[in-house]
Amino acid sequence: MSQIEIAQIIEQIKQEIQIDANGQGKASVRAAARLANVNDAGLLRSLKTAADISRSKLAERLIYKGFEGAEILLWSESGIPDVAVATILHYYGYEAGKRCTAQAKLACEAFESIGVRAWIQDLLGWTKPATQPPVQPPAPALPPVEQRLHTLVLAMKTLAELTGGRLNPYMEQNCKDFAANLIADYNRQTLTGTKEKWMGVVNFAESELGKKVPISGAHYRGHLGTWVRTFYPNLGDRQETRLVNGVQQPIYVYACHDPVVAAGLTKAVEEFFAHPSPGAALRQAGAFASKKEKVSV
Repeated sequence: MSQIEIAQIIEQIKQEIQIDANGQGKASVRAAARLANVNDAGLLRSLKTAADISRSKLAERLIYKGFEGAEILLWSESGIPDVAVATILHYYGYEAGKRCTAQAKLACEAFESIGVRAWIQDLLGWTKPATQPPVQPPAPALPPVEQRLHTLVLAMKTLAELTGGRLNPYMEQNCKDFAANLIADYNRQTLTGTKEKWMGVVNFAESELGKKVPISGAHYRGHLGTWVRTFYPNLGDRQETRLVNGVQQPIYVYACHDPVVAAGLTKAVEEFFAHPSPGAALRQAGAFASKKEKVSV
């Protein structure tokens, strides 16, 4: 008996071997007996003792490997699992005493390198199905600019009605600035098709970083704009006329769509609020010496 003859036997029993969608193989009792070169009726008798008090040594070996007695009794109809086929071959190759067969030993040696399951998969041409990538939920997107602007106008109208027209000046100005930025963004994207975002440093600090920039005090908005122009002049020098506290004024705006500029502004804002006296630092740097500081939003 040679490995070539084993291969011939395998080809003969190929029709009695099956594999499921998960790659787990099964062989009929006849196929397993043919591989081990034992009588299939004798193998079946040994398997049927799995539920008896006096089990065969083969049945004991299978139960030791984790198979249930009731499960083993069904193998004559459902087929023998590939892992159990390996146990049966090993039993008849090395543990069955006088009933050991050279063919079972050769079959064990043939399967030792890759395992019975891998051998069955290869024999039947099974390949692992490609896994479908998980479906990613769609990224949340803001409504169109015109819809957001309409919602803002309605909200301002409702707020004015609730307060009798007596809005907090800062809140009113903030709403106006937000509306102006929405219109500017809409116009830019309509005309150029770009995703540019030009913002004043105060607007950037409040809308992008969640900071509250006061209109007075040590860390007020005017000093924040001067801080950026003094210590971070490389971030840009573009100016636009925008509404500031009810008055149209030229302010410095920055290309916040540029990651480098956005990172620089973030660093500048964090340093400004971390400094105990930004006004003193600006005076020491000569920020107020040449001309009156310009307002930034």
